[in-house]
Amino acid sequence: MNRVLTTVGDYAESPYYVDKVFVNVYSAEELCYVLYENAFILDQSILDKKLALWVDRELHLPDLARDLIVLANQNASPSAFVGTILTYVGFYSKNEISRVENILRMNVSMNVFEKWKAKADFLVENKHYALAIREYEKLLKVLPEDEQGLLSAIYNNMGITYMNLSLFDSAVKFFLASFDVDGNEDAYRHYLTVKRMSLRDDEYVRFIASRDDAYNLSIELESRMEELNQGFDKSDEAQALNELFALRSTGESAKYYEEIGKITEELKEDYRDIVLDSGQSESFTETFN
Repeated sequence: MNRVLTTVGDYAESPYYVDKVFVNVYSAEELCYVLYENAFILDQSILDKKLALWVDRELHLPDLARDLIVLANQNASPSAFVGTILTYVGFYSKNEISRVENILRMNVSMNVFEKWKAKADFLVENKHYALAIREYEKLLKVLPEDEQGLLSAIYNNMGITYMNLSLFDSAVKFFLASFDVDGNEDAYRHYLTVKRMSLRDDEYVRFIASRDDAYNLSIELESRMEELNQGFDKSDEAQALNELFALRSTGESAKYYEEIGKITEELKEDYRDIVLDSGQSESFTETFN
């Protein structure tokens, strides 16, 4: 039986800004969603009396607000604070709430550098690539020498970030740096993926033939890419592209160029977002002290 969801409290006229994830929320359900999806980067700062006051003033949930103020005054754990919100609103199941509480309890054992990396990882996942790169770079400047595992993970994720920006030369550099730190096989696999994407077929074959250590992983990569290609061929995106190309072949050039224009504008908008992120990144202060 499907779960029936009901709205708890009112829709806020003024939002609450969750600074950990750079987002405004307007309802109890939105707040729950943000807390649930980003539990891995939450810390003691989530015990904010301003949040409790917002819950009372904007959502008109005085009972929940009172419980949150008590927890904040007691300097309770983030798991207790977030768990109280999730349980009261009922947006998630008991098992899902337990999962979040466990994540928050685990966060206690994370050091400042791991939390900082989690913040940058979150930016990558939400396609704020320029901001993420800036955070990784700042973290690398202060990372202790004994954090070799974390160093490898940061290099690997920087490679992924640059790959998402189609900056393949930079991506290769960081994937190899990750592999050099601790033999990270995932990073080496990503390195081969970049080479596969950036080289012509004949160039890639010569590249693989020149590296004895790449052959087995290249076979695995080709199998994976074939699966992805087959999946894409069946996707809505592939169907849309086929329909677009059909317009040109049937002489409907006006409609074809109109659709191409829309796609171009979307790409320009993505580029503007990246540039905006880059310009704004200097204004962000350190989240983890």
